[in-house]
Amino acid sequence: MRILKRILIGLFVIIVVLAGVGLLLPRKVHVERSTIIDAPRATVFAVVNSFKMFNRWSPWQALDPHAEYRYEGPVAGVGARMSWKGDPKSAGSGSQEITESQPPELVRTKLDFGDEGTAVAQLTLAPQGAGTRVTWGFDTDLGMNPVSRYFGLVFERMIGPDYEKGLANLRKLAEGLPKADFADLSAEEVDAAPVTVAYVTASCAKDDQEIAKAIGGAYAQVGKFMAAHKLKQAAAPITINNRYDDSGYEFDAAIPLDRAPDGKIPEDSPVRVKQTYAGKAIKAIHRGSYHNMGSTYEKLMAYAAAHGYETAGSPWDVYVSDPGNTPEADLVTHIFLPVR
Repeated sequence: MRILKRILIGLFVIIVVLAGVGLLLPRKVHVERSTIIDAPRATVFAVVNSFKMFNRWSPWQALDPHAEYRYEGPVAGVGARMSWKGDPKSAGSGSQEITESQPPELVRTKLDFGDEGTAVAQLTLAPQGAGTRVTWGFDTDLGMNPVSRYFGLVFERMIGPDYEKGLANLRKLAEGLPKADFADLSAEEVDAAPVTVAYVTASCAKDDQEIAKAIGGAYAQVGKFMAAHKLKQAAAPITINNRYDDSGYEFDAAIPLDRAPDGKIPEDSPVRVKQTYAGKAIKAIHRGSYHNMGSTYEKLMAYAAAHGYETAGSPWDVYVSDPGNTPEADLVTHIFLPVR
């Protein structure tokens, strides 16, 4: 009995000492890793400011490919939330929510691992030449539990390699996206309503003068058709861009109508009537000369790719300004890109 009592006392002393040492260990843990990505900061920010493409660069997605994911709140920015439920031995279960978003510099998220505790992660983006330096940080408060504080000693070795892998995945993803910097692009997601239009399909070479001539001729045909059918223009003219590549430019020159024409349109009429695309689209604003629209289109395509959209049809241009009485520098054109 005396020996057992000494053993118990000794164990108690050891436990007390370990607990005391544990309480002297750091309460807060910080882990971070950095990398340089050869992509515009706007591109990288768009990717990390949403959970839409998170599993394309997450270091943990491969741990449990069968995990279930749920997305709530807005698609991007503050309030965007992702939760997952997976194998407790691998990905486990939890959630993360964006709590702070400062374009294009910072995205902060709250991590909730249930019984395993909570933490905060942040991605900071800084310009690095033509690219972006990304720093991914992790912070947690271990509280007054001495066991948790001992566990905190291995956080660096546990989380550091995952963050390095995640940043490598993010670098590969971002560097594979279109390179155009869309930081100054005015764009938003909209629901495009269908419009009844009279239109002519035409094509020409990729030459500014040829394009202007072809569009002008096509609109002249539409105008004659409208006059013959006593139709009125209901909104700004549109060109639907069906093809623009090395072989040339093919488009529909369309004018929105106040109503559908009476009677059946002859089969041999070069002017047809249809309803335009209806559904989700990205709307961008181009200001200035039509000759510079190529640059806006490059930014729009980069914007769509970085935000995880897929194109769903031909883009179209709405000529908000009348070029006949508007200085070239003041022209406004709305560009719509159907997406899903």
